[in-house]
Amino acid sequence: MTDTLAVSTVDTPLVSVVMVTHGAGETAVKAVKALIENTDEPFELVIVDNPSGDRTAAALKENIQGATIVENEDNVGFARASNQGADLCSGHFLCFLNPDSFVQPGWLRPLLQAFERNESVGVAVPLFLHEDGRVQEAGSALDSRGVAFSVGDGEDASSFSVRFPRPIDFGSAACLVVRADLFDEVDGFDPVYTPAYYEDADLCFRLNARGYITVYEPDSRVVHLRGGSTPRARRLTWMNRRIFLERWRDRLELRKPLRADQDNPRMHPAHRDAEQLERILVIDDRVPHHDRGSGDPRMAKLVAEVADLWPDARVTFLGAVPSNAERYAAPLLAQGIEVAVADDQVRQWFEQRRYHYSVVLVSRASNIDRFEQELRRTQAQARRIYDIEALAFRREDDEQTAKLEELEGAGIGGADVVLCASEDEASYARDRTDAPVFVLPTYVDPLEHPPGYEDRAGVAFFGGFLAGPGGPNEDAAAHLVRDVMPLLWERLPALEVEILGANPTPVVRELQGPRVNVVGFVPDPIDRLSRLRVHVHPLRIGAGIKLKLIDTMAAGLPFVTTPTGAEGLGLADLEDVLVAESPSDLTRLALELYENAGLWADVQGRLLDLVSRRFGRESFRRTLIEAFANIGVAPPAGRVLSSAE
Repeated sequence: MTDTLAVSTVDTPLVSVVMVTHGAGETAVKAVKALIENTDEPFELVIVDNPSGDRTAAALKENIQGATIVENEDNVGFARASNQGADLCSGHFLCFLNPDSFVQPGWLRPLLQAFERNESVGVAVPLFLHEDGRVQEAGSALDSRGVAFSVGDGEDASSFSVRFPRPIDFGSAACLVVRADLFDEVDGFDPVYTPAYYEDADLCFRLNARGYITVYEPDSRVVHLRGGSTPRARRLTWMNRRIFLERWRDRLELRKPLRADQDNPRMHPAHRDAEQLERILVIDDRVPHHDRGSGDPRMAKLVAEVADLWPDARVTFLGAVPSNAERYAAPLLAQGIEVAVADDQVRQWFEQRRYHYSVVLVSRASNIDRFEQELRRTQAQARRIYDIEALAFRREDDEQTAKLEELEGAGIGGADVVLCASEDEASYARDRTDAPVFVLPTYVDPLEHPPGYEDRAGVAFFGGFLAGPGGPNEDAAAHLVRDVMPLLWERLPALEVEILGANPTPVVRELQGPRVNVVGFVPDPIDRLSRLRVHVHPLRIGAGIKLKLIDTMAAGLPFVTTPTGAEGLGLADLEDVLVAESPSDLTRLALELYENAGLWADVQGRLLDLVSRRFGRESFRRTLIEAFANIGVAPPAGRVLSSAE
């Protein structure tokens, strides 16, 4: 059959694997082989064989060393045999693994991390795959009659729709990890479901009744053979479903029945999210390029904070275009946020989620144009939030201005709540709606001990070039090098400039020279900015708060900019030393900062204080809570809004 397999013996196993067999010994040996080869963490293995009349027990003993193998005289069923094996285990976690389940490399670590991240996790289960690699089960759901539904069955395993972790009703005991102390606390699987079926769902429900959740972890993958349905299996399923339903009717009664046609695509999200009271859809131009500017870092933080503040909600992010989605989706997926992109199937995507969302947040006027028709058709019941990332019509030519301003008005007028990145946008919105308007700029975490004056040198220009040729940052970078730096070089001829920001355009790349270094993308801009002495950003076009200047403040880097660049920052009397229009005045302010250590230190301290007060995370979260409360979303547990908020 195979060479002898050796299970390493450990005094204190982290995980105890329990495998119940009933025939098919050769398959079980192959499953153990996969377990040994693909498990890095210390584990012990206990196999309990329910006799089937073949040589399964003998084959196990002949081919496996280091495992505890128990031979039952009678077939006691899955629940009793599993409990029997668990009684022999000493691991902190129990993993129940079917003999037809083949764990894949790295399968265990993500399941254990689920318990590390959240102490309320009682059970964790993997993504189950068919032999051909398609999804078999991305968690399971139950309908009002106790009918089980395998979420994602038949889908592509690379799809975003199955790649985000989340709480689920239950997961199959084909591979199920549970805290050993909790398993013992509830007396294990209930033998009432002997010989098989529904004991895994019942275990998850009993733990949930004690405050523990079951989570699905897509980074853990297991191939499960899963035999076909037989008359006996269907009969046992029907019998045990009646027992389960009688026990858990109160929890299930508010759900809808699963229609006979389980292939109906609307069944997937409806049953998957059956217990999520709030279902929040966020729409923006693209999956946020968190390192690129153009409002994306703010959106990345916005959607992440919504998911963190309301962990029991289903948060879905829809990007209008698919560019770089795979690269940038990972952080959102890891936070349990569903990610989707609007491709040629977007109308079908909305149809699958008809009447699904309780809140829809749309950012930017262009997305009102793209999605309003579908939102009215499929999500008319949802409360609406419109997010003005920036008043786009103010930075377009005359042909575009009227159209964008009309869309901006439609977004504001159709919203129950309006979010704005700056007070300037908020004032514009308040003139056009009676709905609550909130200022929600981005937030940053300022350096606690940023380098001082003497530890820095050089001029920075920081800003992404995602807008492409003719964009605000391209214009500002060219203006800096061609019009401002020559005046600075008259006084400081050796002064060097670093141009930082992803996607530099051809115009920007051509600025490279002996004293100009076009660096482009940097993974940690704060680190780079903390080495330079002054940031000069002569922005001439654009609207809204400039996130790059907030990042600059967080790095303890004083800057000089234009009135356009300073918009919404709340600089107050600092404008006298930081804001100018003409190249000569920008040069004068930059030189004063660069050469005056006392002035530089005073400005650094005041900017750090400003960014902490105005652009801190707690202020961002408090504004989100208040905005969502205005459309009936309850504040997160433990957060009560005061009258001042």
